[in-house]
Amino acid sequence: MRNARNQGEIRNRVRAARREVSEHLRRRWSNEISRRIATTDWFLASKKVAGFLAFDGEADPVDLMTEAFDAGKHVYVPMIVGKTLPLRFAPWSPTVGMKPNRFGILEPEVADSQLIEARELDFVITPLVAFDKSCHRIGVGGGFYDRSFAFLREGISGARLVGFAFELQQVDEIKRNHWDVPLAAVATEVCLYQP
Repeated sequence: MRNARNQGEIRNRVRAARREVSEHLRRRWSNEISRRIATTDWFLASKKVAGFLAFDGEADPVDLMTEAFDAGKHVYVPMIVGKTLPLRFAPWSPTVGMKPNRFGILEPEVADSQLIEARELDFVITPLVAFDKSCHRIGVGGGFYDRSFAFLREGISGARLVGFAFELQQVDEIKRNHWDVPLAAVATEVCLYQP
């Protein structure tokens, strides 16, 4: 429980700092993060890429998602289908129609038959609230990514998860829980961290 309280404190502090970033800096830093990831072998070799639609001051991967789409990759974004269920992923393009979900996060307006499972992805641009140099991650607290990519903890190959964050979201140390899904790396506007 002590760890949960500490994670709550970290979430509040980092989210507040992230919201203070000006729109100009947010765009510039997000572009630098996108450029850093776009040159990795992981991204270049990927065919099915998941991004996310930024909210609450998050670093915005839309430039990287657009680059992936323009390169002929299939691009997806997460869809919340139930509070305790794994995420499913909807096809995304720069022109797809969007609507807000119950949390106010935009999602593509697509038929359920177009959604895919996490196991079908090979590269996931992963949102996070905070991270440490070992690439441990604190998310928003719903456990969606940990549930959706739990198969990676079992050594089953699949998607490579790379955190997409501002440098100011780095904290000294995050205690890893047994249910946490490992990140392959975290990219910021400063560098690419790998565990």
